[in-house]
Amino acid sequence: MRWALPWLSRMGISAEDGVRVVAMLLVAVVVALLVIPYSQIPDVELLQGQVAPRTVTAPYAFPHLDLAARQGAEEEARVSVRPVFVYQGDLVGAQQERVSRAFAEARGLILSIPSDGGEGAQQVGVEAQQELVRSFRAALGVHVPGRDVEVLLEVGFPDEAEQLARELIQRTLRDYIVADRELLPRDRDAVQVIELRGGDREELTLRDLNRVRTPEEARQQVSLLVLELGAPQVPWVDTAATLARASVRPNLSYDPLETERRRAVAAAAVPLAPVTVSKGTTLFRAGDELTEQSIARFRSMVAARPETGIWVELAAVILFVALLQTILFHFGSNYLPDFSTSRRDVVTVAVLVVLLAGVMRLTVALAPFIAEQLGPETDPSALWYIVPVAGWAILIRLLIGQSWATAFVVFASSIAGLMMGLDALPVVFFLLTGLVASGIVDNTRERMAVVRAGLLVAAVSAATALILHFLGIYLLDPGAEAVARVRPLWSMTFAFAGGILSIPVVLALIPALETFGFVTDYRLMELASLDHPLLRQLMLRSPGSYHHSVLVGSLAEAGCQAIGANALQARVAAYFHDVGKSLRPRFFIENQRDVSNRHDNLDPHTSARIIISHVTEGLRLAGEHHLPRPIQDNIAMHHGTGLLRYFYQKARENASDPSSVDKADFLYPGPIPSTREAGILMLADKVEAATRTIRQPSAESFRAMIQKIVNSVMADGQFDRCPLTFAEIHTVADTFVEVLLGVYHQRIEYPETAQISRPARPAEADVNEVIDLGRELEVETARLPSCALDADEENTDYEAVEHLPRGR
Repeated sequence: MRWALPWLSRMGISAEDGVRVVAMLLVAVVVALLVIPYSQIPDVELLQGQVAPRTVTAPYAFPHLDLAARQGAEEEARVSVRPVFVYQGDLVGAQQERVSRAFAEARGLILSIPSDGGEGAQQVGVEAQQELVRSFRAALGVHVPGRDVEVLLEVGFPDEAEQLARELIQRTLRDYIVADRELLPRDRDAVQVIELRGGDREELTLRDLNRVRTPEEARQQVSLLVLELGAPQVPWVDTAATLARASVRPNLSYDPLETERRRAVAAAAVPLAPVTVSKGTTLFRAGDELTEQSIARFRSMVAARPETGIWVELAAVILFVALLQTILFHFGSNYLPDFSTSRRDVVTVAVLVVLLAGVMRLTVALAPFIAEQLGPETDPSALWYIVPVAGWAILIRLLIGQSWATAFVVFASSIAGLMMGLDALPVVFFLLTGLVASGIVDNTRERMAVVRAGLLVAAVSAATALILHFLGIYLLDPGAEAVARVRPLWSMTFAFAGGILSIPVVLALIPALETFGFVTDYRLMELASLDHPLLRQLMLRSPGSYHHSVLVGSLAEAGCQAIGANALQARVAAYFHDVGKSLRPRFFIENQRDVSNRHDNLDPHTSARIIISHVTEGLRLAGEHHLPRPIQDNIAMHHGTGLLRYFYQKARENASDPSSVDKADFLYPGPIPSTREAGILMLADKVEAATRTIRQPSAESFRAMIQKIVNSVMADGQFDRCPLTFAEIHTVADTFVEVLLGVYHQRIEYPETAQISRPARPAEADVNEVIDLGRELEVETARLPSCALDADEENTDYEAVEHLPRGR
């Protein structure tokens, strides 16, 4: 894309506009390439192993000795071969031999141990018993609980227990036991079994797969066998059953090598016969590696018909798509509210358009084949409805906004009409369902809303497909009433499936696009939970700043709701706007508790650097925690480029030459607010802090204070790039008053707490300094002591009063 920017700059087009122009041109070209059916034969020499330069589709039927068809027949032959399993019949004898050997060794150990005069376990010491248990387990090769071995030891490892264990093993392992039932083919009613017994090999067909058991099922069968054998009810019987269960092993296993050998033999027996390549068959796709078979089919097509040019058709489609984009972009940017023209949004929509066009092209190409498989009554055009245009509309609505979603739906519907036989019904279908989809996800703040939206879109799509189907049948093809009774089901089915497909499309692409800086309400809701590590850090280290941020969030959210801005984004940004204060909380007045002001012992330049650092450090923390870009932008803009006036004036007073003090050292880095949300956040931040100076809250005092703050901000040029209108600012101010009245409402004073709730009256001069907001602020600022300001000093004289220290 960058290669075209110098050329566009020479035409007087800016880099920002150049990116948009190049993106739309690329979309026009790519969409045109996807729309063209490639009915002409390209004039290129194709070589095996080469990457296909374009997609080629057969414009007519032609005979061809198709190796691919033979491969299909070979695959059918391969599939017809049953899977081969091997039954290890010798496993029974091996397991029985292990049991006999273990019993024999155990009896031998008992005889070798000096007797203590008792019987069974009584004549064997503890250490000898433990050694016997280990030896018995090692001989068996399986894990047997020590208590079961002790039971056998107590009765001297009798022959009856050995014979019972052998019999149970014999009856259990003679059945087919597979390690996992998932190994059995689900699409087969029979498998081939090769039984191996003592060097003999016998093959049979196992048609009843229910005869195959899992090891767990075989172990459960042991208990039933004990009852069938009528074994005496003595302790060692259970031990013998335990030995049998532990000896159960899978004796039936899948033999992939033998299965593959037989399938290879079956595939080799398929004869090579010529086939007819149908019209519309894709010979190869752009980007595919050319094989000998695809080149052979291509050459057969070349021999059947000479090539003709398609440049006129391609140019016409490019011009149409470019014109459609230009009209929609111009209309959206001039007449649709909140229509973003940013480079990122334009490029993202362009990429999504190309992806959707590719899905459409693939669906149209596969529709005839799928319809043929479903039956002659299936119309290939019914499959077109499965394209999830609604999912793309929901995605763009969530990422960029309703205006872009509307323009996108119109554009995507038009492209669908080009690809789908210039039919008007698909255009109407995708237009209606896309608009419905983009509308039903408005104001949703949880990801489950996408699922509900997808289900609703699926239902609406099915109903729309039914109506359009009968509209096409009775208006365009009145003689097709008989077929109409069958085909609507397929149209509704694929339309419903398209709505359902919208769910995974949105849920899969949203997280991927969020990594490129897009912020959805779902991501904002996750950040708004107040459980983020940065917010927890702010709450623990800077409780005053945390409380301030929460109140600012309430003000900003209410202000944005009143004018239709992004209230959720403003609230989340307010929560994080002061996270930088958590690194040096004691330098901010709201976090100081019964300690001296830290700035009393610092020079103005140092204090200014500490104050300003809460913005820069907040941005650093936000970047480290991968907060979305809009949240980081709000952190940077919530003070704009305001001046730390108090410390600036103090530095001038302390300097021998006031003109030597660099004003830039006392300015916030900015930038100034460039969005409505950032502007409202700046006002909310100042208003919330300033309300703490009002001793007797009222609507009049709040309104006067807010008006002074607004005037100060605008006079300082902080709103020069902010899109807030005067009417919106007035609405926000009124909303702030309502919220503040709710926060600072009056409560009933109880007699028992009256003494506590009524603090001693401060000096009248000090009270007047704080209460009288309309008095000469410049004079008041000049009389402030050196500790009057905390690290949240602002760029107006009003903030000097706002940050009076405790006790004033």
